[in-house]
Amino acid sequence: MNLGAIVEVAIGLIFVWVVLSLTIIQIQEWINARLDKRAKDMEEAIHEMLANPNLKAQFYDHPVIRGLTSKKRKEPSRVAAWLYRYPILRGFTKEIRKLPSYIPSQQFSLAMFDIVMTAGTESSLIQQGLLKLRDDLEKDQSITPQDAVIVELNLLIELARSAASTEAGTAFTKRTLSLLKQQAEAFSEKYPNLKPVVEAALAEAGRRKDEIDDLLKSKDAPRDKDAFGDLRRGIAALSVISPEVNQTLNALLLNLEAYIGEKESKLAKARQNVEKWFDDSMDRVSGTFKRYSQWMALMIGLVIALILNVDSIELTLYLWREPAVRQALAENASTFELPQEELEANPEEALQNFRNQFTGLTLPVGWGISRMEGSALSDVNCQLFPRENQSFGVPVIGTPFCFVPPQATNQNNLAVKLLGIVLTALAARQGAPFWFDVLKRVVNLRATGANPAEKEGK
Repeated sequence: MNLGAIVEVAIGLIFVWVVLSLTIIQIQEWINARLDKRAKDMEEAIHEMLANPNLKAQFYDHPVIRGLTSKKRKEPSRVAAWLYRYPILRGFTKEIRKLPSYIPSQQFSLAMFDIVMTAGTESSLIQQGLLKLRDDLEKDQSITPQDAVIVELNLLIELARSAASTEAGTAFTKRTLSLLKQQAEAFSEKYPNLKPVVEAALAEAGRRKDEIDDLLKSKDAPRDKDAFGDLRRGIAALSVISPEVNQTLNALLLNLEAYIGEKESKLAKARQNVEKWFDDSMDRVSGTFKRYSQWMALMIGLVIALILNVDSIELTLYLWREPAVRQALAENASTFELPQEELEANPEEALQNFRNQFTGLTLPVGWGISRMEGSALSDVNCQLFPRENQSFGVPVIGTPFCFVPPQATNQNNLAVKLLGIVLTALAARQGAPFWFDVLKRVVNLRATGANPAEKEGK
């Protein structure tokens, strides 16, 4: 058995699989970007963590998290101010925010601690009600003038956040809360159709505030006057808003004093526990996204391999019969480099560099179009399962044409073709970095030693 020929055939196949894998990466990244898959998966995970849509909206609207969102416009608008008076034109100029696809654990804990610290304030409860109203309005396209309403609601929400921070502090004089209620009432008077909803939100906030006050007056409520005590009281207030989050945070802070180090503070340790809670949840999201990406890569690989006729079985036979082609591929592989940084940063450029390795080589990929003999399909030589004096091809029903692979013979048929395409898709699903590592190992095996350049780089 000619071991050198087998190794050269393997190198040629791996070359093709790397090209296909790079193409799949490009298409997959484009689809994920269009669908915002990562951002939506993270939003669902955070919704499950917080177990309350209003609390989730408050989290995503927090300045720390909002600063991570991507925007449609890269610079401040230079549109004339008078243009914003027309709702139809304003819709084309407004800034569009997207959910972040990645949130650092430190930012998550900062936003959560700020929300928890103010959870017992009436202003925070009003903010949650306004956020719910805004989200409902954004989903209901029948309400007009929608843009103006949402702009004013966002101003109210910012005022509510400021009022909540003031109310939770030591210098609170009830002035900001009174101003917030006045602005909310003025908003409801300006938009009478929303007045019942705004009044219901204010009433609900007042009712929940009374429940929280009664809860914090109980003998079991935290009494410490430091920041950690404020955090514990905020967590206790969350039992009225989101009992699931209250239970989770209580578990994370359970017996915290018993196992903190001498140089650690209770607040710092609590932050570490919350960050670990977030990281563990994101690990599950990453696992789900990885499985989704693998299935997507398989489906894209099947489609590309079918359209381009990338048949691993046919390629293997071709490379075995053509020593000049496989030797040329093997020589290119010995000098080929595909840096991981280039692959991740610019897949398109990496793919173009890789295509240059195939210059002057002819591989049996792609489909040709041939005119079939005779007027009836039963009389033509192009058949899915050819016999003697026939060749494999895919007849186009109702036309005298047929799709044929390069070097079509009667040694191939539809079943073998589909098997070869499935093998190609399964191989490409492994990813370009995987096959590039395998390629380097196979090249070293062919050369019976490591690449001198690699030795010098170690």
